[in-house]
Amino acid sequence: MTEFCKIPEAMALQILSGLPPKSLMRFKCVHKSWHALMKDPNFVAKHLSNSMLNNLYSTTGVLFKREHFKVPNAAEKGTESFSLISISNDNGDSEHDTHCLVEDITEGRQFSGIEVLESARIIGHCHGIICLRNATKVILWNPAIREVKITTPYVPDENLGNLGIGYDPKSNNYKVVHISYGTQEEHGDGHFLFDRPKGEVYTIGTDSWRQIMTGSSETATTKFWFQDFHMYFNGVCYWNGREQLKDFHDFYDAQEEFYIRPVIISFDMGDEVFHKMLLPDFVYGDYMWCYVLRLMAWNESVAIFGLDHGITDHESWGLWVMGDSGGVTGSWIKQFSFVSTVGFLNTPLQFWKSDEILIVSEERRLVSYNLYTEQFKHLPIHFEAVVYMKDHFEAVVYMNSIVSVNGNNPLV
Repeated sequence: MTEFCKIPEAMALQILSGLPPKSLMRFKCVHKSWHALMKDPNFVAKHLSNSMLNNLYSTTGVLFKREHFKVPNAAEKGTESFSLISISNDNGDSEHDTHCLVEDITEGRQFSGIEVLESARIIGHCHGIICLRNATKVILWNPAIREVKITTPYVPDENLGNLGIGYDPKSNNYKVVHISYGTQEEHGDGHFLFDRPKGEVYTIGTDSWRQIMTGSSETATTKFWFQDFHMYFNGVCYWNGREQLKDFHDFYDAQEEFYIRPVIISFDMGDEVFHKMLLPDFVYGDYMWCYVLRLMAWNESVAIFGLDHGITDHESWGLWVMGDSGGVTGSWIKQFSFVSTVGFLNTPLQFWKSDEILIVSEERRLVSYNLYTEQFKHLPIHFEAVVYMKDHFEAVVYMNSIVSVNGNNPLV
């Protein structure tokens, strides 16, 4: 063992940077130099780069949440369950070629000895770190190394506003963005004024929150309303949202002319500035509020996946990729449309490969659906067939990494 530990440092670096996190957690005990190496930020960056560029690992991680509500008795609380799914990155077409490992992490409502999953929602993912939230706390979790951090924003809210997670390449830091709901001022003459939301950023490296300017989230007459965080991609966080007026003569005026149009709201993690992007032209038609769209990263591009109305009499779906003009009107390029041979129980969840998307079928099974071959593979997660149940599903696809939620010291 002594001689084994004396292999050249460059060779050790090359070997270790190609191993999955679970192996590194075991091997860090082999030698003090290895333990120190795995805490080195340069090694963490090399390991992350290898996993992103070379796809070293044969599995893709998915955190999947299913929530059940009993419709006849709305007062009765629903049940929740969380599962970690490892899906093999194979190229087979048959259901038996897709190998899955499923770990139920709901038992005891805890992981890593910390109770955090009660009523938690999945927000998003960046470089192996999954962001979740409950009513008042932000939960950061790297499931590959079983590391958890819980933090609370400064801006007071009865419930947390919108969150986003991403990486700032300028400062080499991971950040969480919190956007609280704007205030509403009523003047004596019945005049309403909706103020811009408050914003703050949590930096993992410094374990601190600070307020940020949100003036870029409004114009002279309008402001952005954040709805759901969709993704982080190439230094930018993306939400779907709405552009709305902020100044009204009275309450009834506000009710009738509140919203202007749906938009995509982006946030540059380095400059910490918000931007507005328009959706594809067809969205702003007679059925502007009826479209079901999800922003995704697809083949290294920002893309929209959603219902494609007007193609056929059946439910059809399409995918549009952002053009070079950055999401202004007319810059979305349509890639394809298809009519699913599998009924979708709800909105498609996530791409886990460029041609494979996770959905929940009408038969209440988690399915990987191939957009080109139209073949589907059932994943080994089954739901109870209970009558009078309404279900809600969330999922996030994550990569296996050793990026720490406790700053620059992974695997401590």
